[in-house]
Amino acid sequence: MIVMKKSVVAAGVVVALGACWIGGAWYTGKQIEPNVTDFVSSFNQASKAKSSQMGMTLSYKDFSGGLLSSHFQVVLTFEHGIEASGIKAGQNIAFNVDVDHGPFPLSSLAKGSFAPAMAAMNVSLVNGEMTKPLFDASKGHSPIDANIRASYDKTIATQIVVAPASYSDTKTTFAFEGGEFNVSGENSLLTDAQINGQLKNIVISQDNNDVKLYSDSMTVTSTANKVDDNITVGHADVSLNNIRVNSRGKDLIQINALTGTGALALSSDKKHINYTQEYGIRDLIREKQNLGSGKIALVLENLDPVAIRELFTNYNAELSKAIVANPALGKDEDAMGEISLKLLMKYIANIQKSEPVIKFPISWKNEKGEMTANINIAIADPVKAKFTPGTLTESVDQNVKTMTANVMLPLDVFTYTAKQIKLAEGKDDAAAQKQAEKDVKNAITVGKMMDLISVDDKAAKLDFEYQQGKVVFNGKEMTAEEFMARGGRFLP
Repeated sequence: MIVMKKSVVAAGVVVALGACWIGGAWYTGKQIEPNVTDFVSSFNQASKAKSSQMGMTLSYKDFSGGLLSSHFQVVLTFEHGIEASGIKAGQNIAFNVDVDHGPFPLSSLAKGSFAPAMAAMNVSLVNGEMTKPLFDASKGHSPIDANIRASYDKTIATQIVVAPASYSDTKTTFAFEGGEFNVSGENSLLTDAQINGQLKNIVISQDNNDVKLYSDSMTVTSTANKVDDNITVGHADVSLNNIRVNSRGKDLIQINALTGTGALALSSDKKHINYTQEYGIRDLIREKQNLGSGKIALVLENLDPVAIRELFTNYNAELSKAIVANPALGKDEDAMGEISLKLLMKYIANIQKSEPVIKFPISWKNEKGEMTANINIAIADPVKAKFTPGTLTESVDQNVKTMTANVMLPLDVFTYTAKQIKLAEGKDDAAAQKQAEKDVKNAITVGKMMDLISVDDKAAKLDFEYQQGKVVFNGKEMTAEEFMARGGRFLP
């Protein structure tokens, strides 16, 4: 939703720029303007050096300063626009900035805070061409306001108040009853920060049907800590809570929570990083039947942070230069895809040098237990990789050291899950149990007939291992050619 994306961009600018501005020694109005000038200059130099595809340029105007307070406007112009966010080339976001100077900022005193502080600042969005849809969505109110306080110990605290709003495009409406987010950290919130907050009473609907999604709240918590110039570690958690999917007044499903987690941590050698992105569903309920909870994740281990940084910075910079040199590329998807692929392969080769590991864990559990599936791929450094030229697996062995996959389906968990689904469809307990047992038996029979699984009294399993042309499938050793031949039996 383009209007919502503009709001996210605006919120990010408020936090990032606000933190940087107030990080200087702003004690009086006479000292603040040179600091603003220096910051604007530094920002523009950095933006130009990075060859940003957006071409962001910062400026300020209407400065008026005094002993106790100062006011000015900051304008961020997107020279090339951001197509994905609906921002056109040359459009800008403007902010009103009101600063109360220390040691006792007037706005803090008015709120009953008598602790000394370097400065307190209020940042609000200006209603303009680009931001008008945001003000319309929040019924004329500023969609976001930020109150930032900088202490003499270099800690920074930011309160962002989000106005109630209803964002719509041609198909979807996203509405909520306001919210608040708090950000705190030291020196610069861009390197060390803690974020927590929520949006309240969310409703998502589509114009072409009667289905609506209701959620009591969306909560966000995040921490970040800069270890060195190349590594920032931390985690971010987002949760959509107490969800109801409703059609014409009837709840179709209920979900305790939909969760998303991202985590970046140092590996055991303290030189590399591990990244985890996980999505979860907690207590899926249909027709009063709890169908269980599940998770799916992507885990990347032993990544070289320098190589990752090069991928994101150099890749984007080189792609931006190519577009600037030949603007027609932006309209030619095939040509753009070819250039992107070449650049991507160039920098992925550097990432492979640390021989990272990719993992895909999946799980679903209920009161009987848990079903799991895992795929693990150990990437090879092509320079060090061992392979046999001319073989079927040559290209794989140049890039993959090992690959494993396993599925574990405890029969009681599998059967209980099938039963709960049948109960949710309206069957009585006995009929649901009988049908579930039949469905599971049929699935097991098909799996065994196709020689895909092994089965004992407790579970159905699938185990696969690959290393340098050798395969172990459900305990049976074979060559890659033999394994491929097995798969060929099921092709038309």
